[in-house]
Amino acid sequence: MKISPRIRLFTFLGPLAAGLALCAAFALTGHDGPAAARAASSPSPGSVAITSPNGGEGWGAGTPQTVSWRFTGVTAAQIAGGVRLELLKAGRFHSLIASSAPAGSGSAGSYAWELPLFMADGSEYRVRIEASEPSSEYPFYRTITDDSDADFSIASNGRIVFASTASGSTTSDVFLLDENGTRRLTSDPAYDNYPALSPGWNKVAFASRRDGNFEIYVVNADGTGLLRLTTNAAEDEEPAWSPDGGRIAFCSNRDGDYEIYVMRSDGSALQRLTESAQDDKSPVFSPDGSKIAFASSREGNYEVFVMNADGTGQHRLTSNIAFDFEPAWSPDGTKIAFASKRDGDFEIYVMSATGSDQRRLASSPAEDRHPSWSPDGRKIVFYSKQSGYFDLYVVNSAGGPATALTTTNAPDWDPNWSPRRPLRFITPLSDKIKVRPKIRR
Repeated sequence: MKISPRIRLFTFLGPLAAGLALCAAFALTGHDGPAAARAASSPSPGSVAITSPNGGEGWGAGTPQTVSWRFTGVTAAQIAGGVRLELLKAGRFHSLIASSAPAGSGSAGSYAWELPLFMADGSEYRVRIEASEPSSEYPFYRTITDDSDADFSIASNGRIVFASTASGSTTSDVFLLDENGTRRLTSDPAYDNYPALSPGWNKVAFASRRDGNFEIYVVNADGTGLLRLTTNAAEDEEPAWSPDGGRIAFCSNRDGDYEIYVMRSDGSALQRLTESAQDDKSPVFSPDGSKIAFASSREGNYEVFVMNADGTGQHRLTSNIAFDFEPAWSPDGTKIAFASKRDGDFEIYVMSATGSDQRRLASSPAEDRHPSWSPDGRKIVFYSKQSGYFDLYVVNSAGGPATALTTTNAPDWDPNWSPRRPLRFITPLSDKIKVRPKIRR
């Protein structure tokens, strides 16, 4: 049978006309056509919200923390590639917490992490979360994000100064480690040892042989403003700041053997505190400035002693046939860490400030020495030869494994963590206002 040209044309145009009519009908009724139907059947947009932290909290640098969140309109199983967590400061990216943390289960998730050991003080920190949820649009995923609702604070763990032999050098210099990394503060052909940070964290006292024998110097924490404090033909070593920054204690053999001396932070008003027949070394002020702990060999071998800050009331805290020395007060003044050889090699011990409850804190087959507390009292830094070189290690003050803080081929030793900053009392405004007496006319 022959098909006429008219029928062929209708066969081609009929469906086209029907389609055009259908589109016109959608347009007249306000519908968007088949695409809208497909979109309506796709998942509705989801969201994510941080549930912790949400402001009003204070974190300490180097402490374990947990970030928690909750999904709405989407489940954790639907999230692609985990979630990204960022730490913000003043609304800007500060550091990455995790690039692909597990999204969680059900409608919630959490991520446990530890803040970096060195963070700048601040009260403008927030956490941001980003996740990818399924979408009907290309590329079939959309980013959902949320910031913690309010600012929270992070208390700085300060900075650490230490002695190290720089690459290409045969003597030691003073280095500083903080949030910005490690930088060199001194550079001299002679030995610079025994660094100690001031209470304001802005100055470093140290002993240097740049004038032939060890003398006490002070330098700003940026390496400027070098100032010599002592001038003596003997060795002046191991400076330690008073909590108010007004005095510096140190040991010197200018009178034949090592004794403890104290002077003002400008080098004036020198005073001798001990007069024993043997060596007295490693002085350190208590946090309230009322006492000084030190190591002495006056009874045959080095033991830890304590005295009043004026030199009175000297008495022994440890009694052992092996060396106990290099004492360090905890920031709250209730404990003293020290190095001891009572187990065959030097290890780090902690005791109460009265000498009781002596316990080993850090132990390794290598030499562990020179403890120093973090400003918050949670951690202790020391140096050890565990890796074959002297490196700095950190251990929780409550105990546990030690972790390496420096890992270089150069020896790092004599660390000193910045002390807890002293409280500053602000005089009430009412005390500053002088009330003029009324004049009767």
